[in-house]
Amino acid sequence: MKEALNIIKCAACPSSFPYGPNNYRGRYLPRYKITVCDNCYKSNHDGWAPHLEDKITAKLRELGEPIPARNLEGWLPRD
Repeated sequence: MKEALNIIKCAACPSSFPYGPNNYRGRYLPRYKITVCDNCYKSNHDGWAPHLEDKITAKLRELGEPIPARNLEGWLPRD
C-alpha cells in the first residue's frame, strides 16, 4: 500500500513540495518555526535575503517571539 504524500507550501516562496516519509524536499527551521523548500534553503546559505525577511519571521512575530540577531553580513541567519 502506497503512503499518502504530504504536500506543504514553502514559508518563503510560492512553491509546494513533498514533506513526509521517505520524501523530504524541504527543511524545518526550529529557530523560525517554519518549513522551507530545499531551493530556498540552499539559495540562502549565507543568510536570508532581505526581501524574504517578512515571510521568514512571520511565525515568530505571530507568536510574539524574538527575531534572531543578524549575522556579520547584516542578514538573518539561515538556521
